[in-house]
Amino acid sequence: MFTTGAKLLLGATVASLAGTVAYGVLAEGTMGTIGLVSATVALATLAGIVIFTRDANVFADEPDTFDGAAANAARPGASMWPFALGLAVTTMTLGLVTYPAIFILGAILFVAGIAEWILQAWSERASADASHNAEVRSRLAYTAEMPVAAAIGLGIVIYSFSRVMLGVPSKTSTIVAFSIVATIVLIVGAIVGANRSITAPKITALFAVAGVALIGGGAVSGLNGERHMHEYETTAYFAEKDECGAEKTYADKHASQTVAGKAGSVEVILNPDGRLVHRKPGDEVDRVGAMQLPRSNPNNLLFRNETNEDRRLVIDLAPDYEGSPPRICSMLVEPGGVQWLTVNFAVPSFAPEITEIGGYRFQVPGVDSADLEVVVP
Repeated sequence: MFTTGAKLLLGATVASLAGTVAYGVLAEGTMGTIGLVSATVALATLAGIVIFTRDANVFADEPDTFDGAAANAARPGASMWPFALGLAVTTMTLGLVTYPAIFILGAILFVAGIAEWILQAWSERASADASHNAEVRSRLAYTAEMPVAAAIGLGIVIYSFSRVMLGVPSKTSTIVAFSIVATIVLIVGAIVGANRSITAPKITALFAVAGVALIGGGAVSGLNGERHMHEYETTAYFAEKDECGAEKTYADKHASQTVAGKAGSVEVILNPDGRLVHRKPGDEVDRVGAMQLPRSNPNNLLFRNETNEDRRLVIDLAPDYEGSPPRICSMLVEPGGVQWLTVNFAVPSFAPEITEIGGYRFQVPGVDSADLEVVVP
């Protein structure tokens, strides 16, 4: 017996077929004929599906079909995973045009949503008892869901916090902002602890709002980009820019003026009359003239300033040589202070590129008489 829906679809299929034949014979239009053929095939397919499923109708004279009827099947439970999959696809699309981390987050959410949806659909058909199905799902899923969800949630919180901290204008703003947030959290926690009648749904809603605010702030800060970071300027930075002069720079700020006892270090001393002398381990007197240092080994030097002005030690190395900076300089050394300096000579003194710059020489900017030749065999 045909159902009402099957009869209507069969009639529509026959009418569409007749219209297709008439149009093809009379109008001889290719595109129109193709369109009508497509409509006929679609209607015939729907008619076949309705006939096979009997339009979900159960007839009184066929009681054997009651148990297998679609109307007798249990209603699927509510699921949030279709929404999660839509959110995951949106996040992945956003990540393609913004940051890889957002795309990775969307991909993780997509895989998790697919797995959870499949698990829910399977558990709902484990038996006819809904409570038993829920217990089966919890036994199978909770051992994996809880650690993974905690790790993902913690990662999102940490990443969002980092984006907010890097997005605020300055370190002072970061301290002020998070002091305010900490105060709010403390006050809310005190109110929740004092109110014994607060329900679990209210607490869940409160945490949900806080989570949305944190993630939203992290997303906005991440899209706006990090704040401008002042480059930490070292003596190597100023040496590369050929600014190792007698003037004080940012790298000299709060520079240490003492060095702990070092074994095997060579002392380079700027004496009160403005001359550079040196003293190797075991020497009891200062040496004048050229000093010899090994090649391809770190040479640890102690620069002592015995004048009454701030001074720094500078030496030019092999220019444009791989692995060797063109110039090395110490921080400004106060009168009576000492600085640690490590020098590694990549090529010997007789190399052409070294002879072109006049050889290796320790110098002190602002003191013309401070010139100490270095021989590297």
